[in-house]
Amino acid sequence: MIHFSNLEFILKHGLHTKNSPLCDPEYINIGDVQLIEQRHSFHVRINPPGGDLGDYIPFYFGGHSPMLLNIKTGYRGIQKRPQDELVYIVCRISEIVSQCPEWCFTDGHAKNSITEFYNDTKDLIHIDWNTVKAQIWRNDEDDMDRMRKKQAEFLVKNYVPMSCIAGIIVKTAERETYVKAILVRLNLPIKVHIDSNNKYFYP
Repeated sequence: MIHFSNLEFILKHGLHTKNSPLCDPEYINIGDVQLIEQRHSFHVRINPPGGDLGDYIPFYFGGHSPMLLNIKTGYRGIQKRPQDELVYIVCRISEIVSQCPEWCFTDGHAKNSITEFYNDTKDLIHIDWNTVKAQIWRNDEDDMDRMRKKQAEFLVKNYVPMSCIAGIIVKTAERETYVKAILVRLNLPIKVHIDSNNKYFYP
């Protein structure tokens, strides 16, 4: 999930971490800036691939993330933005595994002390897929761990090449037009999907 202004650079150069000399110098961060900074000092609890969370490109497994809700509402002091300013970069796990040598994933929020890290795709069975796909993810007496599990991440170390990108999800037809113009300019046959049924964005 990125700000739309970052898209063209990514489609030209791939996704890079903040510390990479090849990262976008004009990259617009979304979400909790303090949390983003803290990730650079939080150690990944599996080796390989090791390192800190800041060494990784993070992907959610689904939409309707708690962070997206915070961005939509401005909750917790996070900069409020219209959802139309955000787009999803979609990658297939199979493509990442075949093209990216170092990666891992979690079964919940990466910084939570009970979250487990994995580096074998056989362990994707440990993801709570019903929670990942849910639009409502509040903790309640039926599941006091729902919010943590909703924020499971797939983490790719250092760099994700543009060739891993399988699609782009947008909220409106106007944003679709903007994205398709970039794809035509760059001669890229990447599919664009409008989330008209709010499967990824909030209503």
